[in-house]
Amino acid sequence: MSLKSFIVLLLSYVQTSWAVNSTSTVLANTTMLSNSAQTSASSSVPGSTTMLSSSTITTASTSVFASTTFSNPATITAVPTVTATAGASFPPIGSISRDFSPSGLEELWDVVGPVEPPPFTTTVIPETPVVLPSPPPRLYPSFYANSPKDILPDLKFPEGFFFGVDTAAYQVEGAVKDEGKGPSMWDWASRQPDAIADNTTADIVDLQYFLYKEDVARVAALGVNAHSFSISWARILPFGTADSPINQEGVDHYRDLINYHLESGIEPVVTLFHWDLPLALQAYYGGFSSPKIVDDFVHYAKTVFKAYNGSVNVWYTFNEPNVYCGQIATYPFNVTLADGLNATTAPFHCAYYLLKAHAGAVKAFREMGIVGEIAFKNDDFVGVPWRTNSTEDSEAVERHAAFQIGIFSDPVYTTGDWPQIMKDTLSPEILPRFTEEEKADILGTADFFAIDCYRQQYISAPDNGLEACLSNTSDPNWPRCNVVQTFDSNAGWNIGAFSSPGTPWLEDTSRFLRGYLKDLQARWPTNKIIASEFGFTQAFESQKPDLASIKEDTDRINYLMSYLGEMLLSIHEDKIPLKGAFIWAMVDNAEWGSGLNTRFGIQYVNYTTLERSYKRSAIALSEFFEAHLQK
Repeated sequence: MSLKSFIVLLLSYVQTSWAVNSTSTVLANTTMLSNSAQTSASSSVPGSTTMLSSSTITTASTSVFASTTFSNPATITAVPTVTATAGASFPPIGSISRDFSPSGLEELWDVVGPVEPPPFTTTVIPETPVVLPSPPPRLYPSFYANSPKDILPDLKFPEGFFFGVDTAAYQVEGAVKDEGKGPSMWDWASRQPDAIADNTTADIVDLQYFLYKEDVARVAALGVNAHSFSISWARILPFGTADSPINQEGVDHYRDLINYHLESGIEPVVTLFHWDLPLALQAYYGGFSSPKIVDDFVHYAKTVFKAYNGSVNVWYTFNEPNVYCGQIATYPFNVTLADGLNATTAPFHCAYYLLKAHAGAVKAFREMGIVGEIAFKNDDFVGVPWRTNSTEDSEAVERHAAFQIGIFSDPVYTTGDWPQIMKDTLSPEILPRFTEEEKADILGTADFFAIDCYRQQYISAPDNGLEACLSNTSDPNWPRCNVVQTFDSNAGWNIGAFSSPGTPWLEDTSRFLRGYLKDLQARWPTNKIIASEFGFTQAFESQKPDLASIKEDTDRINYLMSYLGEMLLSIHEDKIPLKGAFIWAMVDNAEWGSGLNTRFGIQYVNYTTLERSYKRSAIALSEFFEAHLQK
C-alpha cells in the first residue's frame, strides 16, 4: 500500500498514462500501489549502501542488536549494461546466461551492486508477552467525536470477519541477500539514479525476515486476527524459472512464518506476487513483457501451493496488477522491456500475460485440490462524475472504470474478455486479443472480489473534450481520455483531507466508501468482498521532532474510523457481502519510490534500532474491533 511512483518511479497513485509518447515516463493514470496502493521502495545512488534514518529519534537498542556481527558486502564484478536517458543501467535482455550455479547467482547480484548486510541473521524470539501501552487520553470531547468503541455501537461485523493488517515482502523483510535469496527487480531499481525519493534502499528496512515473531506477537496483542503478506518469488526460486533449483531455506522460512501465525491465532493470507519479480527473469527475457513469464509463474505458484497446502486458506495470485503493468513501462524499468515493446504497448501486453498467468495458477490450484479460496487484489475506483449534468463526464467515468478496474475484473468476473471500451480504443497490436479458449480459461478464476480501496475521486472528460482526445494518439490523456479531479466542480472544495506530500494521490474520501462498494458489487457481483488494503499517511510524520509527536497520528485515525464505520453501514444497510478489512500497514516500511520517509504504518519503526512503537491509530483499531467483532 502505499503508492508507487516512478518518476523516477513515483509510482504514485497518480494513474499511469500509457500514452503513445514512449520517450516520457508516462504516468498520468497509474493507480496506487498499497500498497497498495503506495509508492515506496528505498533506494540509493549506484553503489551506495548507507541506510538513512528517517527520523532524529534514537532509542536504546536491545542486546540482540548490540551483540551481533556484520558480514562483508558482496564483491562486485563488471557486467555489460545498456543505459537509459535518465541514467538507469541494465544488461541487454538475454545477455546473461542461465547459469544456476552459485557463481551464476552472484552474476545476477552483480547487476544490483553491493547490499547492506543486516545487523543480525537469526530469527529473534520475543522474550516476554507483548503488553499494550496504557490507553491514550481522549483526543476530542465526547460531544464532538465518539471513542472508537462508541462508533455505531449496535452494529457488529459478521461472524468470521477478518480484522487484518498488510505487509509485502520487499517492503518489510530486508535481509535481501540472506539465506539463498536471489535479487529482485526492486533490489535493482532502488539503486538507479533518482529512482527513490529519499535515496534509501530496502536492504534492511524493518528486517521482518528475522523479526517476524515480534511483529506477529505485537499485532496479536491488538486483537488482529489476520495478516496479509507476500512471498518473495526470488527466495523460493532465486533464478525464477521452472527449470531452476528451489531454495529450501526460503521454503522453510515461510513455513515457519505461516505456522507461527497459526500458533498465534492469526490467519495467514498469502500473496504470490507483490511486484518483486526475480531479476533473473527480467534479464533472461524481459519478465512480464514476455509470454515466457506465464509458465514460470505457474510453476512458482504450484511450488508454493504444494509447500503450504492446508496451512493457508486465503490466497492471492497478484497484487494490483494494473499498477504493476503500468510500472514496467516507467523509469527505471523501461530499459528492461522485451524486444519490440515500448511504453505504449508494454503495459497492455503485461496485462495479457499476467491474466494468463493468473488463470494458469488458479487452474493448478483447483486441480491440485488446494485448501481455501483464491483471487487477486484489484485496486483503484470507478469514480464519480465531476459535473453531474455533463454527459462527457459520465462517459469519462465509464472509461476510467474500464481502464483502471475493468481491465482485470471484466475478464475474471463477468465476460472473460477486455472491456469493450478498451477494444474500441486500442488495436490488437497494442492490446492483444484473447482467443475463445483463453476467455473460457480466465472467466471465473476468482472465488471472491478483493479490492485495495484507498480512495474515491471525481472524474471528468479532458479539457479538450472526449472526441479530440480519442482522435489523437499523441494526446497526453490518450488512450484513457479521462481526468482525475481532486475538488468539486461547484464551489471548489477539495474532495477530502490530503495526506503526506509523499502520497499526492491520496485523500480522505471515506464519505464516498458506501457508494464505492455499491459500484463494485453492481458491476462485478460476488458473494464475498474483502477490502484487501486501505490506509493513510499522516502529513509530515517523518519530520516530527520526537516519538510522542509521531505517535499522535490523528488524520490516520479519522480516516480509519470513518472507513470502518462506513463499512459497517455498507454491510447492514446496503447488504454488501464484506468479509474482511485489511489496514495498510502493520509497520512503517519501504514505500516503493517514495522511500522510507513516507509512512503508512500503524506502528512507528526506528530504522536505526529497528524498535517498533504503537501509534495512536493502532490503539484505536484495537478498541474499535474489540467492540465490533463477534467473538
